Amino acid sequence: MNQLLSLRVFAAVAQEGSFVRAAERMQISTPMVSKHIARLEERLGARLFHRNSRNVALSDVGRVYWESVKAILA
Repeated sequence: MNQLLSLRVFAAVAQEGSFVRAAERMQISTPMVSKHIARLEERLGARLFHRNSRNVALSDVGRVYWESVKAILA
């Protein structure tokens, strides 16, 4: 998987607060968003988001990672 695309997908989820809205924004499928996030989490060895049926929120690690990703994407 393309690492830069994964970072962009992560950024979209962080900004939108939703895998579905991030998928719509990125024009990719929701399962593909999930795969990108799962790959990042696997690589980092940490959960980036707290998920439940109604909400997606950055974890503590996700917030720190988000600051790095914003700098990279800028």
